[in-house]
Parts: sequence; structure tokens; C-alpha cells
Amino acid sequence: MRRFHSIETPTHSPGAIAMIRVAHPDPASIGLVNPEIGSVRLAQLFDIDGGVIARWDADSIVLMPHGGVAIVRAISQRLSELGVPIGDAPDPRAVYPEAQSEIEAWMLLAMARAASPGAIDVLLDQPARWKLAGIENIADAAGYTETSDGASLNRLITPPIVAAVGRANVGKSTLINALVGEQVALVADMAGTTRDHVGVLVDLGGLVVRWMDTPGIDERIKDGEEIELATRVIAQADLIVQCIDSGDDPGTLDPRLSGAISAGVPLVRVGTRADLGEHACSVDVRVSLGQADRSKNIETLVATLNEILIPQSAIDDPRPWRFWDGLSVDPTTIAPR
Repeated sequence: MRRFHSIETPTHSPGAIAMIRVAHPDPASIGLVNPEIGSVRLAQLFDIDGGVIARWDADSIVLMPHGGVAIVRAISQRLSELGVPIGDAPDPRAVYPEAQSEIEAWMLLAMARAASPGAIDVLLDQPARWKLAGIENIADAAGYTETSDGASLNRLITPPIVAAVGRANVGKSTLINALVGEQVALVADMAGTTRDHVGVLVDLGGLVVRWMDTPGIDERIKDGEEIELATRVIAQADLIVQCIDSGDDPGTLDPRLSGAISAGVPLVRVGTRADLGEHACSVDVRVSLGQADRSKNIETLVATLNEILIPQSAIDDPRPWRFWDGLSVDPTTIAPR
């Protein structure tokens, strides 16, 4: 029996309870309670956390610790040290025996791992859409023409990266705090406050993104750590948000940053602090973070970013979606039952 563990709940955000499946012939030998099939036990999960251990089948147990990212990471690391490395998920048809088809089983797995609330309704409809096309198994879907924008819909499962760039002290950190609704980045009237990139998960109207706040860059910044940090984040981004201050900000993106943007990655020019005056260049969206109508400005920005990352036409497309492409598990590597 192959020994491995898989994290069944999203790994990119905290939750109340996490689920870690452990495939091992003798869990007691690595210090874990080994319940009988169909039973659940309260147990200590190593010396890391208390939680629940359940056994639904003969091949694995499920650990349910508190869902903090650090706790899940620590348990995963301990399992790896004990010779139970992280691996692909087991066959979802065994995990979800109630599923009426293989595609429905994969849909249930995708729902467990999806980061965005907006994924639920779209995923729930997929088994029926594929069945209408006469397909209930993933192998049979290989030659079928799916929805025209499956790559965008995959972002409902794995959060896309949005990188905020701009000159120093233009309100990038204030903007991210306004989007999240709480202070998650340092905000100060001093250039260079954000010395490292700050990442936070942000819900953009049902689409969760990983928002990366990069150090402020302008013509006074020579090559160094700030440039390296910003270019590294930008190179991974699915969308660039360029923050442009009102007043004397020309809106010219530093060539060192523009050169790091991958081909085809969209860029949205956001005029910050619109309440302080007009912008010296054209922008796509203006936000007045200091005004009473801030929520309206933020809603406009959210709608703009959401439409770029996942167009409404992709959500409305009635054709089936090859959603398993958005999972980190390759269905073709799962042996049939």
C-alpha cells in the first residue's frame, strides 16, 4: 500500500476545520489513533493540535485539526518526516461513493478545494451539463469541446494572482485595506513603508484572488531588493493593477517593471486619491479612498477586475467546463477502482 497524505481542504486560506487524508496501513505506528471503519474519534494530532480522526474506508483515515494555515502546514510536515509524504488525492469515487458518476465525484472534490464562493453554483451544474452531452467519465470528455473560457473558470478553484504596482506612497496599501475591509498592510505617509510584498486573499464579488502589494518603485529607486521583489511578483501575476496618484504622477510604469509583465497579462490603471484632484494621465478606474462614497468606488473597481479575470460570458456559457484542469490532481493518474 502506497503511503501518502493529501490536504482535502483549500491550502491557501484558513478555515474553521481542515481535512488531511492519510493513507497508511497502520496509523498507530506513527502515533495516530486508528478508528474502525465508520467511526470518529477525538484525538491528539501529534503534539501540534487536538482534533478529530475519522475512517470512512479501509485505505485511509482523515485528520480534522483546526483549519489555521500554520497548523495544517505543521501536520503535513510531521507526516512527511514520518515517511508519509504529501501526494495526490485518492480516487474521488472512493472518497465520495454517493456520487452518481465519476464526473460528479470529481465535482465534489473540486468543491472541497475551490477557494471562491462563486465556484459553487457553476460546479454543481457540471455533472448535469456533461451528462446532457452523453459524458459521465473524464476519459470520454477528452475530445469534447468545452466552454470557450475554461481557463478563466479555473480561477474559481485556484486564486489568481493580482499584483499592485506603482510609485512609492500612492495609496497601494490603503487600497488593499479598503478591499479587504481591515488593515492588512502597513500604511504611512513615508516612501518605502512596504519593504516586502504583502499578500492577502481578497474576495472580489465571489472571486477570491491573491492580492500582492509590491514595494513602491519610482525613478529614484536604483536596482536593488525592491526591484527584485516587485519583478518576481509581477512575473507570476494574472493581472496587474497600476496605482497612479493624483497630481504629478505621470502614470509611467518603470521599464524594469513593465519588462517583467508576461505577454497577454492585462493591466488596469487605477487612479487613487481622486478626492485630492484630477490625475495627470488617463486611468481606467478612479477611487476616492478618503471620501464617504468610497464603497461605490471600490465596487466599481471590484466589478472591473472581476470581469477581466472571469468574464460574465464565461459564467453564463451553458457548455460544460473541464473543471478538473483547475485542480492540482491529474485525473488520468488515478487508477480505476
